[in-house]
Amino acid sequence: MILDRYIGRSIIVTSVLSLFALVAVFSFFTLVDQLDRTGQGNYGVSEAIQYVLLTVPRLSYELFPIATVIGSMAALGMLANTSELAVIRTSGVSQAQLAYSLIKTGLAFVIISILIGEVIAPVTEQAAQQKRSIALTKEISMKTKNGFWSRDGDNYINIRKILPGDRVEEIYIYEFDKEHQLRSMIYAKHAEYDQDKWILHNILKTEITEQQVTNNHYDTAEWEALLNPDVIDMVTIKPRYLSILGLISYIDYLKANNQSSKQYVQAFWSKLANPFTIMAMILLSICVVRCEGRPMGLGQRVFIGALIGITFHLINQVSGHLGIVYGVPAFISVCAPTIMILSYIYYRLSRSY
Repeated sequence: MILDRYIGRSIIVTSVLSLFALVAVFSFFTLVDQLDRTGQGNYGVSEAIQYVLLTVPRLSYELFPIATVIGSMAALGMLANTSELAVIRTSGVSQAQLAYSLIKTGLAFVIISILIGEVIAPVTEQAAQQKRSIALTKEISMKTKNGFWSRDGDNYINIRKILPGDRVEEIYIYEFDKEHQLRSMIYAKHAEYDQDKWILHNILKTEITEQQVTNNHYDTAEWEALLNPDVIDMVTIKPRYLSILGLISYIDYLKANNQSSKQYVQAFWSKLANPFTIMAMILLSICVVRCEGRPMGLGQRVFIGALIGITFHLINQVSGHLGIVYGVPAFISVCAPTIMILSYIYYRLSRSY
């Protein structure tokens, strides 16, 4: 128990410091990128800073595995350099027992990661994307739980549902005259973007005059608007930014509408695999750090940890994207790198008995 607390405290301190450093670096580059957009619409320096701050929880969640492998490498490396790790091993503590101590610490990281990724990050990321998109373009006025609102001249547009493949559903178009009087309302069940214009389907147009209100039905109609898929994409929350419950709900909705849900299924499995990835990154440090031989500097430990973490992150991303391209089941393409690392760790630890 004392050993668990001692090792755990060392790993927590170094991992938290690593996470702060990584988030600071990535946030800085994000801020530099956002400053290039200042001056567009109402997007200024304060809006760029606010956007970066709101994306910190999501960034922390994504960088957690890298931070844990750096922190674990640094913590165990310092114990090895001071011969404390050698004393621990010679006192009868095997690699498997040491791994069990790290797993206890890893559980704390997993709980924190789930809290950030499922509760905090989805809310702050949605707020960040929403505030940024509204500030950048005048075409989007407001985003609510019932979709987003856009203005196109004297017309006001409300789109309730956004689907992959430049497709939207439940579109309401309100047309006003120069005296700001409502003259017509158009409802379309769905629309897709084709050759720089929208094609509306299953349309109900209500025309309002001083004498009467008339309704007309149309199968299809062209709709030329300033609003385009690029603008809509600005307010669309990416799959990896949604919570697990949000992903499940949206996957069911896409399947019910015969729409492709591959990206969302991939994001779902990535969310499920993340706790195991964090554990794998912590346990991997046992296989890398040696308690015997020439001591290695802390900077070298941190560099190796960062190299391992970033390399694994890139492999994970490539594997997931290749799975989408070649139709590999999401469970296999997303979880394969983590399973391979855990298998390697199991093999190494089993030899220590």
